Amino acid sequence: MYHTYLDNRYNKEQVQKMQAMDSGSETFHDFINSDELELLRRMIKNIEFPEKGQTSKYAGASYSDPQGIILKNIFDEKIKKIIGDYELDFFAWQEAINPWKIHADLRWYPEKLPYKVILVPLDVVSDQDSWKETHTIAFKQRDYLESNTNSDHGKKGNSDQSHWKRPADNPGTHDIVKGYSISKEQHEKYFSHMDYDFLEGLEIDNIFKWTPGSCVTWDQNQLHCADNFLANGITTKRSLIFFTNQQA
Repeated sequence: MYHTYLDNRYNKEQVQKMQAMDSGSETFHDFINSDELELLRRMIKNIEFPEKGQTSKYAGASYSDPQGIILKNIFDEKIKKIIGDYELDFFAWQEAINPWKIHADLRWYPEKLPYKVILVPLDVVSDQDSWKETHTIAFKQRDYLESNTNSDHGKKGNSDQSHWKRPADNPGTHDIVKGYSISKEQHEKYFSHMDYDFLEGLEIDNIFKWTPGSCVTWDQNQLHCADNFLANGITTKRSLIFFTNQQA
């Protein structure tokens, strides 16, 4: 399913409610067991991806879908243990094409408030049998869509990164710091798919190393990105991602 990203913004009260639930990105090991991982790896290999962008292939659904019933049985209680009560917005099977640059996952809803994202790595495809090292990086900076225009206009999908601004140039980015706290060595290791100046004003919150059975959480308003996995000889990365809303 394609999601439409409306160029609307949350009001001050809604932003405050999101901020009240904000927390740092967290890594959880042994989130799923080996049998569950193998089941999910078999499932994603049979997925037909209806949404194919320049960055990722997506297949999203809800807990009421046939696959969703299976996933709810596996994940619902596990997710509650790490983020508390939640409402599922949707889950998405993802197969990477190009590495994501810096962005937040926030989308605007008139009556729902975005909450956490949970990313579960399923596979790292490369020229070796074991998983090559790859990462997802979360930053301390955030975007609550406050710079949107309230135009009620939008576009389907969000994987064309060619027009994306530097976070430091977005007036809606919170907690920008002066200068560069991320070194050129870190840029070379993790962020070589974007110019170094894209990192101005940002601070790293969590570097999540993809490992079997693990997961990572971040707030939907939290900036994050992939590392440059293509430069490291990785063909694609497969994952299962849960997007949640605050419980009404």
